[in-house]
Amino acid sequence: MVFKSFIENTSKDVEYHLPYPHGFRPGIINKFEHPNVEMFDMGKITSFAPKMRVDFPYRFFQRMLQDHHYDYIWSHLPEWTNQLVVTRIYNKTQPIYGYSHWWEVKDNGARDKNSFINNIQGILQMETCGVNSKWVKRLVLKRAKEYFNDSVIEKLDKIIQPHYLGCDPYKKGKEKTPSILFNHRDDEYTGAKWFFKEMGKLWDKHKNFEVLTTLKDREEPWVRYIGHSDREVYLNNISEASFGVNAFKKYSAWSMSTTDGLSRGVPYLLPKGFCYEEMVKGSCYLYEDREDLINVIDLLVTGRVEFNGAFDESNIRKDVHRLQWKNQLKSWDIPWLK
Repeated sequence: MVFKSFIENTSKDVEYHLPYPHGFRPGIINKFEHPNVEMFDMGKITSFAPKMRVDFPYRFFQRMLQDHHYDYIWSHLPEWTNQLVVTRIYNKTQPIYGYSHWWEVKDNGARDKNSFINNIQGILQMETCGVNSKWVKRLVLKRAKEYFNDSVIEKLDKIIQPHYLGCDPYKKGKEKTPSILFNHRDDEYTGAKWFFKEMGKLWDKHKNFEVLTTLKDREEPWVRYIGHSDREVYLNNISEASFGVNAFKKYSAWSMSTTDGLSRGVPYLLPKGFCYEEMVKGSCYLYEDREDLINVIDLLVTGRVEFNGAFDESNIRKDVHRLQWKNQLKSWDIPWLK
């Protein structure tokens, strides 16, 4: 989504070269069929994230940098950014900018032995590295202090900048009531296992709702898989939800699921103390803890609750307008976006 937004919001004079792993879904590649975008097959890359972060395709990038001139380099993978520099195939006249969506820190359940230090080394090679919130920046600096001295932390503080992710234009869908949206991964940090267990209890109590989810293997009768590989189908399906739920407890670095829902008129129940208070300005309900979350869901599916401002369509529209990509990118410290 970030790269697609670059294309749509920059001059046609800006030319993009986009490497992609062999076997990448053709439907995704077709979305980048623009006159100023050229695709390059980098060969087979493992899909297992911990291995992928250290499986740097050296020869591919060596050929790219030898055969083409680049004014800037954009990276979504800091570990590869570091390898690009230390293998001496990088030209110092090409400043590196980037974004990091994922951090292997203990707060999200990552293993003690991980790529966090390699990630930080890559960040230090960049002019600017965007993160999705001030909350994530504070967490990264806190964990970096466990390994690096004050001088390095000062550099990271300048390089890492909040670049809030954008939102699709507002498009209200046809709501089916009551239905709950859970469009997150099936991981510990998302609270998926806990959430579906609690929804099972609530279903036994009321039997009057369904859960829409992007998790394909759920077999409960009250769960409906809404797909996620085709973005338009996915967005149309999530628009049917009455409200969305984020069940994060310790870590929440991903905000795209929330902005996806908001763009289709779906408000959210969001945990306090994470990145969401920077994102939304009145369209969603911020709950205190998981007990509060379950109580509010119970009230919502039985129509026994009203909020002051939260869930109001006009407030959702205001948040979506503010969060749209064309507005968010204006604040990013990226030269070719100026």
